[in-house]
Amino acid sequence: MTTKHKRKYILPSEGISFAEQLGDCIGQIDEIKKDNNILQLTFFIRSYNNTDYAEKKKAVVRALHEHLGNDIPSASVVGQIPDNKDLSVELVYLSKSIDYLKIQHKVIDHVTYTLVKSDAEKAIFAGGIASDEYLSHPRAVQAEVSFSIMDKILKKESMNFADVIRQWNYVEDIVGYDPLSEDNMQNYQALNDVRGRYYETAQFIHGYPAATGIGMNSGGIILEFYANKPYIKEEIMPIKNPQQKDAYDYSQDVLIGKALNTKHKKSSPKFERAKFISAENDKIIFVSGTAAIKGEVTLGLGDVAEQTKITIENIRNLISHENLEANHILNNYTALLFSSIRVYVKTPSDMEVVREICDAAFPEVQINYLVADICRDALLVEIEGIAEMKG
Repeated sequence: MTTKHKRKYILPSEGISFAEQLGDCIGQIDEIKKDNNILQLTFFIRSYNNTDYAEKKKAVVRALHEHLGNDIPSASVVGQIPDNKDLSVELVYLSKSIDYLKIQHKVIDHVTYTLVKSDAEKAIFAGGIASDEYLSHPRAVQAEVSFSIMDKILKKESMNFADVIRQWNYVEDIVGYDPLSEDNMQNYQALNDVRGRYYETAQFIHGYPAATGIGMNSGGIILEFYANKPYIKEEIMPIKNPQQKDAYDYSQDVLIGKALNTKHKKSSPKFERAKFISAENDKIIFVSGTAAIKGEVTLGLGDVAEQTKITIENIRNLISHENLEANHILNNYTALLFSSIRVYVKTPSDMEVVREICDAAFPEVQINYLVADICRDALLVEIEGIAEMKG
């Protein structure tokens, strides 16, 4: 089952320049590829502006072609600064010992995605979904292009937006205002309005996807997603947090700027606090990007340590035994363990404070620390992760 897929973060073990560090990471990918089928790659790169981003993105693509040939999986290049390095890489992979799965790399509108099929299900791993014209097109147009390509990929595989389990929405200058928009529209709200319109085409009987909407310092708008369509019975359920208002029910007061269509209200962020998927003996919880919000109000203003602690408390409440039971998640498991965590920190100088708290809260868990802007001006940190139920 594709629920057996794993995620791994790698950092360059040597090298001073970006090219040297990239070469080191590609070498590590080659080693991982010997025993595993790579489904998706996300490169997080230190970029200083869009020109620098474009050059480094070309270098990544060139290196992938040189080392992987035509066997290139879905890949994204995200303008977020890895802690203390020029790049880090997240790999999604399946062991080659799982030989009953058929894996294909396909292309639509120059975007590569990975299709995984078995007699029980099919799944899509897709990334790098973006407009090539991110320098000259308003954010709303970029979002339209990205969601249009995502829609094409899903339809090509007889799926729709309701089959998406986990989604990442990377937005350059996320809380800023788009200078190319006639209405000077906030970039995050542009994404939310376009997402809301595309989501209206599907019936989300299992809830919206788990998701993250997070900033980049370059690169426009990039989407990634994991979708799953079972042929046999699987449990797919949203998980709510009683201490947080559902993001899709946020009031207009916390949504910034204008709506794309002034005849309609601003669209709220369409995602669940977490998503549970169970297939056979595999039970996974995808925890959405989580921050120091109670109800719909930001707490710990100006205090990164306090915000980090509140964020961790929100996650613990979300996946607590009591809350899973309240959300009708079966409780026949002995442990709930995080297999991967990403931590986004708004200000580089706050990184060590956040690291100390998170390392203590999540010992022995692989954490990818990234410098990235958060979706509200007052938010200083955001945490997401994947937890597996053992039992």
